[in-house]
Amino acid sequence: MTSRIAIVAACPFPTLQGSQLLIRRLAEGLQARGHAVVVVAYAEGLEDALTGVPVRRIPAIPGCRARGSGPRAAKLLLDAALLAKVWRVVRDERIEIIHAHNYEAALVGLAAGRLARVPVVYHSHNALAEELPTYFRGALARRAARALGALADREVPRRADHCIAICHELVDFLRARGVGAVDLVAPGGSVEEFPARSSGDVAAIRARFAFGSRPLLLYAGNLDGYQNVELLLGSIGRIRHVVPDALLVLATHAAPRSVRRVLAARTDGVRIVTAADFATVRDLLHAADVALCPRREWSGFPMKLLNYMAAGKAVVVSAGSAKAVRHGVNGWVVADGSARGYAAAILHLLRSPGLRAALGAAARRTVEDEYGWDRVLDQVEAIYASVLAARARAAVTHAPPLPLRAAGYE
Repeated sequence: MTSRIAIVAACPFPTLQGSQLLIRRLAEGLQARGHAVVVVAYAEGLEDALTGVPVRRIPAIPGCRARGSGPRAAKLLLDAALLAKVWRVVRDERIEIIHAHNYEAALVGLAAGRLARVPVVYHSHNALAEELPTYFRGALARRAARALGALADREVPRRADHCIAICHELVDFLRARGVGAVDLVAPGGSVEEFPARSSGDVAAIRARFAFGSRPLLLYAGNLDGYQNVELLLGSIGRIRHVVPDALLVLATHAAPRSVRRVLAARTDGVRIVTAADFATVRDLLHAADVALCPRREWSGFPMKLLNYMAAGKAVVVSAGSAKAVRHGVNGWVVADGSARGYAAAILHLLRSPGLRAALGAAARRTVEDEYGWDRVLDQVEAIYASVLAARARAAVTHAPPLPLRAAGYE
C-alpha cells in the first residue's frame, strides 16, 4: 500500500550533513517504491543533489539563514514559516503521514498534524540533552541547554504517533521517557556509491589535491562541537612525532565561522578541504589511508561512518559513536576522549597495511550485508502501515453512532 508522505526537515535541504543525507536517501527510496513523497524544508539547499524528489521550501527570509547545526535566534522565524508551509502542504496535497526528523521538525510536524488530524512519525537522530550543550562554551549556558534538552527529550517524542530511533541506545532512552511505540531503524549505506578505484586513479586524486604519497588521515563532516574534532587536533602532533609527513585532512562544507574556529586552533599537519559535493568526499575517501570518526556522543549514528565503511576504509572511531563497528574485526575502537589512545590506534594502522586492508574489506561487507537501504525502507513502510491502521481503528471507535434508520432499523 502506497501513501502520501510529507517529510519535514527543519534545515537546509539537501546538504552533505549526515541527517540531511539520511532524509534524502529515505525520500528517494520511498518515492522509487511508489509513495507520493514531498520534503518540506528551509529555503536553502543543493538543488543538484536531488534526484526528482519534490521539495516545498519556505520563502527566503532576509537576514535569516541557518546553514549550520545548532540553536540560533533566526530559527524561530524559520520554523514559524516552516509550520505555515507544512500546514499548506498537508492540506493541499492530501498528506496521510507527516514524517518529522529531529526536534524542531517534530514540533512543527506535531502542530500541523494536530490541526490537520494527520498522524506524525518522529524520526529521532539524537538525545537533545546530550547534543545541545555542545553548542555552548560557558558552564551556565551548557547547564541550561542540558535542562532544556532533557525537557524536550521527555515531552516531544511521546506525543508522536510512532517513533523511529537510529540506534539501540536511543530506543532504550526513549522508552525510559514513556515512549511506547518506538522501533529501531538504523541508517543505511551503499557500497555501490564507492566503486573500486585503480592505483592510478588514486594517484591522480592525490596529485589533484597535492597530497603526494604521504600518509593521509581523513575526517569528513561538519565542524560543530558535538563532532569532537578537537580530539583529532590533539592527536595529530603525537602522530607526526612518529610519522613526520602524516597529514590530517578535514573535508567539510561547514559554515565559515566553524572553519575559522578550527583554523585558529589547528596545528602543523592539518589541512581543510572544502567539500561542496559528495563526489569530492568520495574522491578523498578513495585517497585516504585511515578514516576518522572522533564523535563520542552515544545517541547518534554517524552517517559518515557508514560511508567510510562502504568505501572499504579502515576506520578509527570513538567508542560512543562506534555503531556498526566491531573492534579489530571491521574497524578500530578507541576509548572516548583519549588523544593518546586515538593517536596510538592511528599509528598502529599506519604501520600495518595488511590490517588496514582486512578491516576495510570487512567494513565494506558489513554495510553490504547488514546496512542496505532496502532494509531501511522495508521497516519504514511497515511503520507507516501500522500507524495508518491504528488511526483507522481509532476513527471507527470514535465515530458517532448511526441513526436507527441509517443502521437499518425503523
